[in-house]
Amino acid sequence: MNEQRVRKIDFMNLAPYVRYIHEHNSQSESGGPSRSGYRVPPRVIYDYELIYVTKGGCLYNIEGVEYLLRPGDLHFMRPHVKHHCYDPDGNTFQYYAVHFDLAYMGEPLDFDPGVYTDVDYLHIDHVPVNEKLVERPVIELAEIDFPYVIHSSEPHVYLSLYRELLTVFQTKPYGCHLIMRAIMLRILHQMVKDMSTEEGVKKSHPQGDKAIEAIQYMYGHMHEDIEINDIAQSVFLSPNYFRTLFKQATGKTPLEYLTMLRIDKAKQLMAEGKYTINEISGMVGYQDRHHFSKVFKKAEGLSPRNYLISLPISDGGDNLL
Repeated sequence: MNEQRVRKIDFMNLAPYVRYIHEHNSQSESGGPSRSGYRVPPRVIYDYELIYVTKGGCLYNIEGVEYLLRPGDLHFMRPHVKHHCYDPDGNTFQYYAVHFDLAYMGEPLDFDPGVYTDVDYLHIDHVPVNEKLVERPVIELAEIDFPYVIHSSEPHVYLSLYRELLTVFQTKPYGCHLIMRAIMLRILHQMVKDMSTEEGVKKSHPQGDKAIEAIQYMYGHMHEDIEINDIAQSVFLSPNYFRTLFKQATGKTPLEYLTMLRIDKAKQLMAEGKYTINEISGMVGYQDRHHFSKVFKKAEGLSPRNYLISLPISDGGDNLL
């Protein structure tokens, strides 16, 4: 994919736009198995598709690698990735599927879901590329990289959310896009929970425990003038290897993660309304108040002073200095 077409956003700016959702059942109307079976010929899509399997199974081939989906699995398909699939059992395959963008791109880049629904998948060898959408840009999450298949730990949660999402899409009550955005955020949050620990460490990472130990060390020493070498030494790893391992396990560099912990702690202390900015700066490991202010503003978009004023503190922020 052309890197110029990719834009990264973080969790703070995530605002899913639901384009289409449907429930698929490969059984015929008479209740028996479909004669032709389920298949999708080679194609690409132009937004994200998130499938939740409720019955049966499907074998996906994504850029030459095969993935088997079974009940309770989620399938996360990215835009502009070539894939095809079929039901290996030739029997029942049931699922919910939602097409969406991670944020609304504006009317010029929107498109009708008929691009997907008006295709006779069973009787063509491949789905022709839509020339108008082939260069459509992509928004990706900066903080996590979802795999193609996620095995859910709480399938009942996904089932409930998908049913709710489908109902809203079909009935279109007032504010339906706002409601669907809220539901999609809950679905994506559940996916993050299935993939990561509370600290944001990937459950699948073979040395995730080392990353968690490092995070615990950061949290316990954030008020000190600690460096990456100190953190690496606390988990008995070389600094270079630790940086690589930590980025793989969390999606953030050690410095980015430490900064996030310090800013979160600073915001908690501000909410208490007991401390000056100078005191808070020192309590989270920044002896230079000006440096703290610069880091805080970059993370939050507001200076510490303006952030504190915005909080519902009874003294109106008089204890800022």
